[in-house]
Amino acid sequence: MEAPSPTPQDSPPAFSKRRALFLGKDSDSIIKTFFGSNAMVAIVVLALITLFLFKEGAGFIGLYHKSLEEYRESGLEYVDILKEQRDDYTELNRYLNDVKAEWINGLKADGLSQAEISKTVFSPEAKALFLGYMRVGSDLKKFVKQKMDVAIGIRDQHTTNQNLTTTLTNFGARINNVKKSGYTLDDEDLAKFTLLLRNSDQAERSAAIQASATVSDADRADYLALLEAEYTTLAASIQPVDFDTAILEVTDEQDRYAEILTEMDLSIYKVLQSADTVEFNNAALSKRIETFKELNELFIDQISTHRNKLANWDQHEPVSNWRALGAFLSGKNWVTASDQQDWYGLLPLLTGSLLISSIALFFAIPFGVGAAIYVNQIAGPTERNFIKPYIEFISAIPSVVIGFFGVVVFGEAIRLLSQMDALSWVPFFPVQERLNAFTAGCLLALMAIPTIFTLAEDAINNVPRHFKEASFAMGATRLQTSMRVIVPTALSGIISAIMLGFGRVIGETMVVLLCAGNRIKIPDFTAGPGVFFEPVHTMTGIIAQEMGEVVHGSLHYRALFMVGIVLFFASLLINYGAQWVVKKYSKLGD
Repeated sequence: MEAPSPTPQDSPPAFSKRRALFLGKDSDSIIKTFFGSNAMVAIVVLALITLFLFKEGAGFIGLYHKSLEEYRESGLEYVDILKEQRDDYTELNRYLNDVKAEWINGLKADGLSQAEISKTVFSPEAKALFLGYMRVGSDLKKFVKQKMDVAIGIRDQHTTNQNLTTTLTNFGARINNVKKSGYTLDDEDLAKFTLLLRNSDQAERSAAIQASATVSDADRADYLALLEAEYTTLAASIQPVDFDTAILEVTDEQDRYAEILTEMDLSIYKVLQSADTVEFNNAALSKRIETFKELNELFIDQISTHRNKLANWDQHEPVSNWRALGAFLSGKNWVTASDQQDWYGLLPLLTGSLLISSIALFFAIPFGVGAAIYVNQIAGPTERNFIKPYIEFISAIPSVVIGFFGVVVFGEAIRLLSQMDALSWVPFFPVQERLNAFTAGCLLALMAIPTIFTLAEDAINNVPRHFKEASFAMGATRLQTSMRVIVPTALSGIISAIMLGFGRVIGETMVVLLCAGNRIKIPDFTAGPGVFFEPVHTMTGIIAQEMGEVVHGSLHYRALFMVGIVLFFASLLINYGAQWVVKKYSKLGD
């Protein structure tokens, strides 16, 4: 009798069979090890990037603190206080020249000839006002320039001494090495030796040594003698700087400065009296002249405060490390390669980044979220299959291509559009700069839309289907269901998508570098909507623009890494905020 064939229930399952081993591991172990090791590599790489970023940026505080100390001790800080009064006068003079230009334009509009305009504008009364006011501050400018040159000379000599000291240290180490009996001259020594020979009018001997690449004992002795001679020459060129003594040349002549300010005060009053004799025949100009008088009264009133500030200035007031950090975080100037003082202030870059990001999100949020809702809830299959790939394809366009489009096409189109007569009623039109925050913001919105669209649609997809079916069962329309059920339920995911889109925008480099205008200045928010059309610079743009030109390890180099650290924390907070929103307000987990 034949044995019955085994039934499927009696057969052992396929996965219970013995698995092949490779190096003592089965396939599950190999897959687990592969993905686990990849995850570990990613963590290690991110950790190394973070450590490198903080290592290079950490030295900024100490270097900037030292720079601020030298700024104070050399008297440059004192000179900058002097320059405050000079700069205020310069602004007033610029205001008066603007009044003059408006006056000339008004006379042209009235149909006067060039000869009649010249006769009116260069009348004795007008000269007494415009030329008289220009001459009022000549002594002040000369005095400030004199003190500034002295302070710069003190600081430069101190910097030169530091550089020479470093050079002497290197020379001393080289001389000690050459003196060692077993030391062999390397390529750097040979290059230095031949250079010293050429400088001492021994070009033929220099060429012979360079050709043979060998030196004799006599050559070695001559090399040592040349090094010691140059060491002596460099040591003699160091001129020690005593800040306490040198500063007296900057802070002296206080009585003379007081006389200059007093004479300036009297001269301004005389010039302002002559303004009443000028016939502008224009109510707007007369009003501006009255404003000019009020501004000059404020200028004169602050002279006493200005002098007290100079009197209370202390060269030996300590500069804390916190001030160096505060000067970076709250600084309003980013000035490099200055002949006076370099400043590394974050605010112009931070405000520029936030302004552009605000413009980008203003356009990207409605388009990205709206497209996600339409494609997921309203569009038919044909529309969905057409719209979704095209939106997601935008993220594949290189950012440099989008930047070129902004420079060549979009920015110029905005500028030409603003010059149309039909738009002349807009206060800030016509736009003078084609590369500005608005141009960069619109292009960044184009780049952020795919990110927001994809993540927002995923959030909508995660809404359970029975929510939608229950809404339809209660008689709600498709639009009511989308806006009152689906979107509120997926709101946490949509907000997370917006925040990640913001992270995408604020971290973009190429578009803002090409299209933002790269003017390092805090935008004038008092200009209203016109602020959106001002050129700005960003944190990412400054790093990309200047990193290739700085000296490794310098203050400027480390300042750029500090900007990178700020971007690091910004990205970290944005991602943390997105995760917190999802966990805190997700209705699906309730």
